[in-house]
Amino acid sequence: MKKLTLDKENTLVNVSNSILKFFDVNLLNQSYKHLDELLEKSRKDKIALILFDGAGKVVLDCHKESIPFIYSHIFKTINSVYPSTTVAATTSITTGLYPIQSGYLGWTQYFESKKDFINVFPSQSKFDHNVKYNPPVQISELKVDYIRDLINSTHIHNAYRIYTFDYRCGPNFKTDYEKFFEDADKLVKAHDFVYIYTENPDHLLHEYGVEDDVIKNNLVYLESKLKELVENNTDTLFLLVADHGFKNVKEINIRNYPDFLATLKYQNFSLEGRFATFFVKNEEKFLELANKYFGKNFDIYSKNQLLEDHTFGYGNPRENVEYNIGDYTLVATGDISLYDLEEPRSFNFVANHAGITSDETDIYLCVFNA
Repeated sequence: MKKLTLDKENTLVNVSNSILKFFDVNLLNQSYKHLDELLEKSRKDKIALILFDGAGKVVLDCHKESIPFIYSHIFKTINSVYPSTTVAATTSITTGLYPIQSGYLGWTQYFESKKDFINVFPSQSKFDHNVKYNPPVQISELKVDYIRDLINSTHIHNAYRIYTFDYRCGPNFKTDYEKFFEDADKLVKAHDFVYIYTENPDHLLHEYGVEDDVIKNNLVYLESKLKELVENNTDTLFLLVADHGFKNVKEINIRNYPDFLATLKYQNFSLEGRFATFFVKNEEKFLELANKYFGKNFDIYSKNQLLEDHTFGYGNPRENVEYNIGDYTLVATGDISLYDLEEPRSFNFVANHAGITSDETDIYLCVFNA
């Protein structure tokens, strides 16, 4: 079984701290030396950090013939964090903190104060999406300082962020990408640092899988808008990253294993379908059945193993973060992903992430206008 120790020098956390270093902000963790050197040589005063959610190395490699502008600007291959998933990884790149420091570990986390499993970013109950927590758990339980806040606190540089989530409109909540990129261009011109986030191709990858033409077409569009941004702002150094990659999967409904669920304190899992953590009441039986049903496709780690091996990173753990980690965690090594049929969802996943395969953890750092 692989020892899950997060790289201390080659992750999104290090990239984020290089940006802090560039703007003379105190580092929260080690910076990425290759980016430090490039930024020093670039003679640029401004940075735009763009994140295409889910567009990891495996996705860009698959469609490289269709995205020559992006592919010709690859600088380095870096790693996501564990788990390789949006909640943990985007928080790491936007805060400079490891998941163990920020407390952002996965899509669904158990909060003892709420006695509920909560989907973190939408701040909704896992099993009843009509139950929304206000204030959101990002404020009440997981408040953090973002690197844009730290840059602004210098009173020398100005920073901002823009998310495609804020551009959903109409009866089907379709994202107005044209308006989004128009506004992104204005923000880049007006600020020293801008973080630009798009939720695709992640959403499409879940639905269609890595190789589908829908993904290719989305990447072609995103590349065209990226190229416009880069060419319209030659005074700005652009960094492009993803938060994680993807792997085509076969899904297994956890409800098909009632004897396994009977070993649990709470009869479901949290974090992610490929990094699933469980609160256990019968340890011996749990391990027996976890190995029986899932052992071929998942490695099984105790909480102590994950903490001792620095799976979630380094530094001082956030208060109560250990309560979000179950007694045992199943980490995917194959192509199986767990799901819970009792949780509302609009479609079954063709592809997923959060496991420890290179398809999920490896991402490119691309640089433009260097």
